Amino acid sequence: GIAVQGDQTAQLGLLQGKDVVIEGGDMETDSTNTGQLSRSTIDSLIVGRPMPWQRQARRFYKWLLPFALAALFALCAPAAYMYWHIERTWSSKGWRILLAGIPDGVAIGMWLFGLTSVVVQYAYHFVRLRGSVATPDCLGGEPLTHVVIVCSYKEPYDVLGRTFSSLAGQRGLRQPPIVVFAAEARDPSWRASFEQLRQAYGHRLKQLWWSEHVLVEVEIAGKAANENFAAREVFRILVEEQGLNPFEVMLSIVDADSVLSPTYLAHVEAAFRAQPDGRRLVYNGPLNVYRNFAEGCLSVQCLELARCHQDTFHSPFAVPYPFSNYSLTLGFAAEIGFWTPDVMPEDIHTVNKAMVNSFGSRTTVTIPAFICNDLVAGFGDRYRQAKRHQWGSVTELAWLAALFQDMGLRFPAWWAIFTSEATRAGSFISTIATIAQLLVEASLGIVLMQHWADVPSRAKFLLSLMGSYMAWQWLWFWIAEIALWQTLLQQFPIEHPSPARWVALILSMPTLHGVNRVVFLILPTLHALYHAVFVGELAYVCAPKGVPRPCLEEANERSTSRKWLGAL
Repeated sequence: GIAVQGDQTAQLGLLQGKDVVIEGGDMETDSTNTGQLSRSTIDSLIVGRPMPWQRQARRFYKWLLPFALAALFALCAPAAYMYWHIERTWSSKGWRILLAGIPDGVAIGMWLFGLTSVVVQYAYHFVRLRGSVATPDCLGGEPLTHVVIVCSYKEPYDVLGRTFSSLAGQRGLRQPPIVVFAAEARDPSWRASFEQLRQAYGHRLKQLWWSEHVLVEVEIAGKAANENFAAREVFRILVEEQGLNPFEVMLSIVDADSVLSPTYLAHVEAAFRAQPDGRRLVYNGPLNVYRNFAEGCLSVQCLELARCHQDTFHSPFAVPYPFSNYSLTLGFAAEIGFWTPDVMPEDIHTVNKAMVNSFGSRTTVTIPAFICNDLVAGFGDRYRQAKRHQWGSVTELAWLAALFQDMGLRFPAWWAIFTSEATRAGSFISTIATIAQLLVEASLGIVLMQHWADVPSRAKFLLSLMGSYMAWQWLWFWIAEIALWQTLLQQFPIEHPSPARWVALILSMPTLHGVNRVVFLILPTLHALYHAVFVGELAYVCAPKGVPRPCLEEANERSTSRKWLGAL
């Protein structure tokens, strides 16, 4: 059972795991209770065409290796031919004539355009991020009901306390958020942690609920199954029982080690109100894992600097995928079948499902407010986390194949989702392209070193332009990072490294950035590919962040016990 405010009590059952579509047009409301849905509208929920689960995609795992080899061959074959041709005809005049055919004005013009585009990109983000600490204008309208789900498994109270303190300190909202502490039944310590959180922060929140998830046979251990159950129970309480409009309930997913900017939820609501129709979109802030930055080893610090920088200062023409923390309306979550409980990459998978629902159009809206998380400090632990991330990228391609074959999605919509996933940084296909790029760059470097004395001065001039462009990019990389650390990140309790470590980071960053692409991207991808093709499903293991904590158990634990949700 549950306990709610006052003396009300209720008995909660298990919401059936059906994929539902909520009619998002004009909804009938109860005239006696403005803003709430009538019983007839709630009863009109219809079952839509379900999207495939990950288990339906496992039959495609065996084809991932042939696909990877074919794609790598297609990308490398032209470069291999060019390498052979250069070696065979190096002493001829063909290459000199080709290089001479590029006018100086064209080469210098492209170089200047590249330098200018770097500055323009950072100027765009300066304008976008400026003032994100201030409370935004939510553009009127009825206030959203904010519900935040915090998934936890044996998290220390110190880690949870930081997260709940930032949730209780949200500004700019006309009502505090409802927070759901989503616990696992396998965690014997969650009740004690929840009681501490209730005493410390319960009075500063609109409501503080708990949910207890028990793993069932069709699920795998991990975040997706936990938040799927919690979100379905929230839907049942707020929509089916209380009659709230699910498209006026903003559901935010945050990790247990998250420190939210005080205006994060207000920026989510402002972005929602700024859209012509914000009901079927996903709202995402910049990735940041700097809270315990000083604990990381040098290579991990370089990796996370590059990863967070790429997400924060992304191309203005690209929309990044969310990582771990994101928001969407409760109605939209219901339309896409909530979360798929047998997948590991629940964040990118949810966005791809959202694109399915919108016929392949982009659904992610970026907001300027930050959430600061912990990084995985140890080298070995970070590799295990990278393997888990890349497992999600490898298996997501198989899911896309199942999506096309099992759901019968029309090709234009499927192709839009496929190209979005293929071009995502860290996806399986983009990693194959990275391998091809490294092979091409290595081959070109070998050729240049072997024949440097014979390289035409014209080619050396063009190489110098490319080198100066790369140096210009690194210069602005550090200008932007210094500005970020000295301004917006001051609101978070970040552990700063020593001045000597900063010097080491600046000097080693160009080299370690290339090494990290191999160690934390290519090798984990190949490892995950081998596991998918020759071993089977990967057990979810959480990497330690910030402070030591137990990891999730292997994914073969099964139970059909009851599940409850409580509120205080």
